[in-house]
Amino acid sequence: MIGKRLKIGIGIAVTVVLIALIVIFFPSILDLLGYAASLFMPFILGYLFSLLANPLADLLEKRFRLPRNIAAIIVILLCIGVIGGVLVSAIARIVDEVQSIYSNPAIAENIENAWREISSKFSNIYTALPEGMQETVSGIGKNITNSFSSFFDREYTPIFKSAGNIAKSVPGIFIAIIVFLLSSFFMISDAENVDKAIRGIFSEKVQNKFARMKTEIKRYVGGYVKAQLIIMMIAFVILFIGFNVLGIEYSLLIALCTAFFDALPFFGSGAVLITWAVISFLTSEFSRGVGLIIIYLCVIFTRQLIEPKIVSQKIGMNPILTLMAMYVGYRLFSIGGMILGPLTLMLFISLKRAGFFDGIIELCSLIKKLISNELIKIKQQFKE
Repeated sequence: MIGKRLKIGIGIAVTVVLIALIVIFFPSILDLLGYAASLFMPFILGYLFSLLANPLADLLEKRFRLPRNIAAIIVILLCIGVIGGVLVSAIARIVDEVQSIYSNPAIAENIENAWREISSKFSNIYTALPEGMQETVSGIGKNITNSFSSFFDREYTPIFKSAGNIAKSVPGIFIAIIVFLLSSFFMISDAENVDKAIRGIFSEKVQNKFARMKTEIKRYVGGYVKAQLIIMMIAFVILFIGFNVLGIEYSLLIALCTAFFDALPFFGSGAVLITWAVISFLTSEFSRGVGLIIIYLCVIFTRQLIEPKIVSQKIGMNPILTLMAMYVGYRLFSIGGMILGPLTLMLFISLKRAGFFDGIIELCSLIKKLISNELIKIKQQFKE
């Protein structure tokens, strides 16, 4: 019993020391991990890409009896061609629409006319308000204007500095792409030896834990990402069709941005469509406003219809835990944390199911058992 208590005490002391060290040196640990990841990122991405490309390379090697090197080259070229073609065509369309927006003077005129019409309607409402409420509304307007002006004064210069830093890093990015392609080729062409080398680093027990972790991460994190992409794609199709029916210009770009907002928690497509519909009603474009509301209802109805089924099939995670993770992520990391929170929760669940926390759970159960035994002894002493 004394030996077990000694082990538990040592375990608690080691755990407390490790937690204290992590808390104290957490920023330095993050910087070190980030620096290490940036050094080996092309190779990490090359290995992840090889995991996705190896099945196709195996198929080409077995079915068509191609040498492994040739199969690896064909797979890489196919992936570059398909992904690059889709990205280039989509980016070219978006760039054309953005350029036409800037080069079309009618857009600025329409915005100016709409602003004048809205301002005139609100000025009539403003003049009908009591004098005290007018002062309050004027104060709110001045505060909003000052906030925007201070924001742009603060953010204007860093934007250009970031653009300059990106321009300076172009040669490094080009070299990283070349290293990524070469590492992908070597890892695909010599996949068996790479797999043996990685397995040789870890013991069989650790390998089994990693295999279970991989399965759980595919189920939770991969399922969550797939579910959101599927829902976002369906929303994009509905928005794109609806905008074309209404005859809205730059429908591809607007539908893409709105679908992105629809994927964000607590925002949704209503942040764009409802605001746009209200502006349309204020500018007497009633048909467009009604059309935008119909598109919004279609998106909401479709999301409510398919989201529970898709998300439950892909991840099956407790909705209360998901909500808690989103709220905590928001409090820690603002809007981005609302996406990062559930993903982090899924990662922890995957690690737990893979057995990475078995030692800590066993230690906690031993501590609980020890405390319970001590409490029982104290109760017996009091009874005596």
